[in-house]
Amino acid sequence: MTTPTIPDVITIVGSSYFQPITDLVERLLKRPYPQLGLAGAGDWENGYSVAITVLLVAVLESFTSRLRFVRKDETKISNKPIAEVLNIYFNDLPNPEELIEVFLLRNIVIHNHVWHIDTSTFPETSTLLTPGQIGFQTNKNYDSYVNIETKRTRILGLHASPTSVDRTDVAKAFEVVWCTLWFMHTKNYQHTPLAGRTVHFRGNFIQFEKLVEFLRVEGGERDS
Repeated sequence: MTTPTIPDVITIVGSSYFQPITDLVERLLKRPYPQLGLAGAGDWENGYSVAITVLLVAVLESFTSRLRFVRKDETKISNKPIAEVLNIYFNDLPNPEELIEVFLLRNIVIHNHVWHIDTSTFPETSTLLTPGQIGFQTNKNYDSYVNIETKRTRILGLHASPTSVDRTDVAKAFEVVWCTLWFMHTKNYQHTPLAGRTVHFRGNFIQFEKLVEFLRVEGGERDS
């Protein structure tokens, strides 16, 4: 039996997410940016946008797990949030506050933080009950990062109502996640090797990070 050319493996999903995310982005962009409805962005827009956002954060979590392993610090910081872990590892992390908002968005959709909204005067709406008032265990700094009046985060303007999440949130989350990953990669390629970034999109091969350009061009924005 021959000796394997690779003597050991660190088992992270990492770049295996790139093509599935690409497939979801391609599906999302098959339809134009929708008008706001009573329930938010609509099933197609919201469903694909939420799925992409969750997977983008999973990519970053995966590479952070690798970083924890190679730096041998897993036991010291295992209970800390990812954004805080990266802030500990890198005192020059470029976007720590934005990263907190992206992880907050992930929590909002994963745990479905419910808002009770009065739509009787739609398109004008008003909040009857916030997630905290309903009884959801929100992030301890939730009110610091979410503007209750606008139902958006304070820095990136991400939707805090889970059914309103759309491609604009995907574009913002993508930029923050990729900026963080590329920063980690340039700090130490061996720790964060962003190899295998070529993906198939609309019949062509592109680099994964180029997807954000399509999201920007074919995105949209609305007031609520």
